[in-house]
Amino acid sequence: MDYTKICFVIMPFGEKEVGGRKVNFDNLYDDIFVPAISAVSLPERGKLEPRRTDRDFFTGDIKLEMFHYLEYSRFALADISGLNFNVAYELGARHRARESGTAIFRQSQFAPPFDISSIKAFPYEYEPTEQAAKARELITRVLTESLVRNRLDSPVRLALTTQSQSGQTEALLTEAENAIRKLDWPGAMDIYRRAVAVNPANPLPRMKLGLLCRDREIWDEALEQLDGAIAASPLYGEAYREKGIVENKIAQIAKQPLDTDPAPGEVALRRAIELNDKDFDAYASLGGVLKRAKRFPEALAAYEKSLKVSGGHPYPLLNALKLRVPVNDRLDLSGADKVALARAERVREGQAQQDPPFDRPWCFFDLAEIKLYRGDPKAFVAVAQKGFEQTDADWQGRTFVDSLRLLLPAADELPGLKEGLEELEQMIS
Repeated sequence: MDYTKICFVIMPFGEKEVGGRKVNFDNLYDDIFVPAISAVSLPERGKLEPRRTDRDFFTGDIKLEMFHYLEYSRFALADISGLNFNVAYELGARHRARESGTAIFRQSQFAPPFDISSIKAFPYEYEPTEQAAKARELITRVLTESLVRNRLDSPVRLALTTQSQSGQTEALLTEAENAIRKLDWPGAMDIYRRAVAVNPANPLPRMKLGLLCRDREIWDEALEQLDGAIAASPLYGEAYREKGIVENKIAQIAKQPLDTDPAPGEVALRRAIELNDKDFDAYASLGGVLKRAKRFPEALAAYEKSLKVSGGHPYPLLNALKLRVPVNDRLDLSGADKVALARAERVREGQAQQDPPFDRPWCFFDLAEIKLYRGDPKAFVAVAQKGFEQTDADWQGRTFVDSLRLLLPAADELPGLKEGLEELEQMIS
């Protein structure tokens, strides 16, 4: 027998009670299932052939032939109406035997029990005559589409595959973390790529790979993996945040206009804030996007929100101070600003003294800027020079110097700013 053309029908035999009424399943098989299955075209040409064990004439054991059908048939159609014990048993055996090629149907008046209510079961009616025609059409369409797509439909195989993928993914994530501890960035990225291949629907390895690619300036792959993380988990706020950052950076590199509305990356960052309004980094990143778009009042508001949510983090603090100048024409440091700067100075000094420095080179650049605000122009230049020595890419130092130019209209409030910027420009060049 050529099982590649067979659709095995799993259903009750004879007359059974379903939803309080008697149903003749033999008539249903002849009038509904046989013509519907026979109308299904196989992708490789030919037609699907319906089979039911009690309609075949075997000289051997009917139970043996049933297991052959369950194991080898190209497709299996199960009618669970009435939840016949034999039907449930055969359906379970089929789900264990084959990962795809099984469709479940039920009569509309039959509500499946809770244990299997999550499994897709197509409802159908067979009375009056027009309903029977619709049922045949539905069955033919479901089987045809299922054969073409050949998707995993066995809950048993889905559960086992997910369990296997989870175990493999966890092992690979651990392996990648070990590579990162050894500063083996290419090795870690390759391991994360393997984890993505094992389980593409898991957003975590995609997110981690996206971040590593971002840090290594592999922008296209970073964006691809962040998009994949969002597709796998549409409420993944951190993935939206990082996507917005990467989109804006890609636009900068391509020299695309940054002053559009919305600005590159703005939509993703605002979505990240919608999903988590306590994400200070998303507010701060949005501030950066708006600053590059020359929308300074909006940028200042975003940084101030980030500062409030973070409880005084140095990054939004320093950016908010710089943006005051183009918005208000003055820096005008208050007593509260000076207290916040003193706290930020302690934080950044401690981070810069770690081995290796934490968040380099930005801990040095932030500390240099704080020294400027606190009236120590020599320390401003000296610490900035240490920051240049810690950079991994030219754009980092350039970004720091360019951002300080926002303060020039308030140079009278910051002794040593102009002279210090000239020295830093010479270091960069």
